[in-house]
Amino acid sequence: MIPRLLFLLILLPTILSCQNSITGEFTPPEDYDFVILYHLTPTGKVYAADTQVNDKGKFKLELAPEIKKGNYRLVYNLPEEEHYFDFIYNGNESLDFSFSEANGVNFKSGENKLLLDYVQDMKTIQQNINTELSSENTDKKKVEDLIAQQTKTQNDAETKSKTNYSHFFIKALKPYIPEDFVNKDVYEISRKSDFFDNFDFNDPTLQSTSFPLKMIEDYYHDFVTQKGGLSYRSAINDIHLQLKNTDPQFQKSLMAEFWQKLRNERKNNAANYLAERFLIPLANSLEDQELTQKLEVTTNLTLGAKAPNFTLTDYDNSKTFHEVQGSDYYILAFWSTECSHCLKHMPEIHERLKTIPSGKIKVIAVGMELDEDQWRQEINKLPDFLHVLAMDDSLGEFARNYDIQATPTFIVVDKDKKIIAKPRGVKNLYSIIDSLENYKTK
Repeated sequence: MIPRLLFLLILLPTILSCQNSITGEFTPPEDYDFVILYHLTPTGKVYAADTQVNDKGKFKLELAPEIKKGNYRLVYNLPEEEHYFDFIYNGNESLDFSFSEANGVNFKSGENKLLLDYVQDMKTIQQNINTELSSENTDKKKVEDLIAQQTKTQNDAETKSKTNYSHFFIKALKPYIPEDFVNKDVYEISRKSDFFDNFDFNDPTLQSTSFPLKMIEDYYHDFVTQKGGLSYRSAINDIHLQLKNTDPQFQKSLMAEFWQKLRNERKNNAANYLAERFLIPLANSLEDQELTQKLEVTTNLTLGAKAPNFTLTDYDNSKTFHEVQGSDYYILAFWSTECSHCLKHMPEIHERLKTIPSGKIKVIAVGMELDEDQWRQEINKLPDFLHVLAMDDSLGEFARNYDIQATPTFIVVDKDKKIIAKPRGVKNLYSIIDSLENYKTK
């Protein structure tokens, strides 16, 4: 018994040393406190592990045996949707990386380094081909050399990864590569028609990565944002055609991510088209009321859209916001007497607008309230505002229709009640007011 126990004690360090891990270093270290590891699936992510980042910006996350080969996401800050990077894990090797917001993630070795180097090299070559073909005096020899370089980079990456997990992704990401020199028009037509040829959106392994989103983002960027050759509607129709036969839940998840990306880049017309034409019907078919409501509310609050209507309770129950006349611009100010910032800034705004001629800018102050008595006391201090009380059912209705996440929230509309600005905070609101030059010149 004793010899066997002794043998196990001797063997234990070796067993432990074989356990794989993720080691990372963040800079600057004071900006990072934790990491959370998620296993990616076709429709979302599943928690796997977490640990703390020390005061030097370093951490080591031991990978339990149940963490299998697959695609993973490392979250390093909040909100999670903005502060993360994805990587592959082959189940056989530890991972070591450095990271900064400016430079992104840098894997020091292994399959992730191979894959990221391949992606970056192909991106650089593609940019050089585009530049050369767009030149007034295209150098045929230079284009041929770039095509040869692209072919070699693809072949080398496939050879190096042949027995690795990354091989599958390198094959799937292979771009259109012409055999010989072609002019710009032929190249763009062929590249567009072949763009998705090697990428199978139905493959569960690919669905569990960020590559599907990257593919449709690159397609939109290359043929709409950069080239201007396709309208955003045509590009989104093409993307939907690639996705329409995939699992509906995956399709919904991917299109929702793409919609959010378009929103973040202020491509509101494209985001609205995607939502109205494809994503809202899909969300409805899957009975995802939360997503449907989010899409509809966001679309209704897009710059240029007519602000949602409401009854002017406590002011004139027979009149609606859309019926209000007499000002060139209106500021919808959603505030609350429970909000200390509101109690400070609403009187400041009241004083600021006294310097503006009557009939130019009117504030409609919507009180998001739980206590009517306190609200009535406070509005007496703001006599130049048009006041609306939102309580009980109407409180929830305003919160939903105007996507009120916090108070104060400001929305600026023109005389036709079309949204022209959604300033964040009082300073931004003052900048918007200053930019409305009409009130200074009339």
